Amino acid sequence: MRMLESSRSRKDETRLADILIRFERYAHTGSLPVPRELNDLRDGIKEIKAGDVRLPFFDVVKSSAAAIRLTSGFLKKSWKTPRKQIDEAMWIRREDLAS
Repeated sequence: MRMLESSRSRKDETRLADILIRFERYAHTGSLPVPRELNDLRDGIKEIKAGDVRLPFFDVVKSSAAAIRLTSGFLKKSWKTPRKQIDEAMWIRREDLAS
């Protein structure tokens, strides 16, 4: 995300705008109008897709408001989400649930 925020390229500005629009839609409805833009990865970990940008996240259970926790962001270069990215999101979720 920081890379996209600090970039001055038109393509990165468009990517960032797409990401923000998807998160806003998800925040209001809990879904996205195009189902393939939102994946259920594993054990409560979901992924919002915007072009080649992937953002794993999970719903925060103990939150007083409906909140999500973004675990990381990466550019996807293969067909499947890398296991390392899913494992990292799972680890962050376990740590959050334990605290």
